[in-house]
Amino acid sequence: MQLSVIGIGPGAKEYILPVAQQALADADIVIGYHYYFQFVAHLLKPGCECLGRELSEEEARAVLAVESCAPGKKVAVISSGDAGVYAMASLVYEYAARHSRTDIDMQTIPGISAFQGAAARLGAPIGHDFCCISLSDLMTPWSTIEQRITAAAMGDFVTSLYNPRSKQRNWQLSRLKEIYLQYRHPETPVAIVRQVTREEENIHLTTLAELDVTLVDMFSLVMIGNSQTFRFNNFLITPRGYLARKPVTGEEIQVESFRQIMQQLKRDELSPADQWAVIRCIHSTADFEYEQLYYSRGNAMEAWHDYLRSGGTVITDVTMVQSGITRAFTQQYGVTVKCYLNDERVPALAAAENLTRSQAGMRLAIQEHPEALFVVGNAPTALLEICDQCQQGTCRPAGIVAAPVGFVNVLESKLKLRLGATVPAVIIEGRKGGSNVAAAIVNAAFTLDTITVMHTR
Repeated sequence: MQLSVIGIGPGAKEYILPVAQQALADADIVIGYHYYFQFVAHLLKPGCECLGRELSEEEARAVLAVESCAPGKKVAVISSGDAGVYAMASLVYEYAARHSRTDIDMQTIPGISAFQGAAARLGAPIGHDFCCISLSDLMTPWSTIEQRITAAAMGDFVTSLYNPRSKQRNWQLSRLKEIYLQYRHPETPVAIVRQVTREEENIHLTTLAELDVTLVDMFSLVMIGNSQTFRFNNFLITPRGYLARKPVTGEEIQVESFRQIMQQLKRDELSPADQWAVIRCIHSTADFEYEQLYYSRGNAMEAWHDYLRSGGTVITDVTMVQSGITRAFTQQYGVTVKCYLNDERVPALAAAENLTRSQAGMRLAIQEHPEALFVVGNAPTALLEICDQCQQGTCRPAGIVAAPVGFVNVLESKLKLRLGATVPAVIIEGRKGGSNVAAAIVNAAFTLDTITVMHTR
């Protein structure tokens, strides 16, 4: 005995697969929703017994199919579309398994599902990740359905809706629309495809905001595009990728990284120049907390942009900061970057004055370049030295980048700069910072014009 669960496609006879046609031609008994027999009657052999049931009697059809199996008999259960998609396959197999009917030779024969037929009519709407959701809560709790709706909306899936609306279930689609509008643009393309491939076929293209749920019934499939889906004539197209192609060169990867960071920024009060510095800090650390830690005064970034492009001098506390400042920028604009940490005079000065090497190096640097841009990415004692010299009037810097990292004297040095010296400054507040962050701020000052380009992308 054989039991076949057969998908007969969305309606038109041309959409019934040859393997399904053959299985139907061999069947002795065919069971299904009586409305579907009109689509397969021409394939059935004389004397085939057709057992029709109502739309709501899915479980009864499954029981009838299994119980109708007898030696020498071939039984077929038909479903529109694909029998495994919101159709009879799961019910038939579940009932057979529950009753241990290992004596039945079972098979599922696939069919073209409604979402596939609709997608073909619409052109190319499922070119990227997609999902299907049934809005019928007859067998699934609405709370579960709503969780899936929210996940699909958040995940940016192209979404096909089965059982979208009936006379009794007339609010579920409206609720889905509310949820999707929380995550999708109001102009997201939407298609209502009714009776796809059948004589009564009708396609209505609209948008998520303009979706009229009263146009939808149980013979309709609703398809909602993702953030990339667009309309072309009467077609919907979802590109295969979210970008024309993935960035591959170093420059492309960097620009795409900057773009993704900028999309997640939250501080509206930052100037474009300070926003660009924040982007560079986050890019160098992958840490979005730097947006909240960033403090700037005196139009520092704009002033340093002009200073550096005029061939200024930069003093760093450690060689790691010196190395992190892009050499192409310094060469292009004739900027000198110096670090006195390893100067031969430092050990003697540090011993004589009871200073750290970083502090001693900064003292020497201030003596020779009191008007430089001072950049601290490691040593809080170096920052304290700069602040002291500013208060004494022996240091008149173009500005101070304060990003020392660590624990001892880190908070104190940053507070001393913020509440004491009045020079243009960028401070990374708290204990975070580092050589890469300090260098990133200087590189941002070199490239302020980039932020204008980023805003136009």
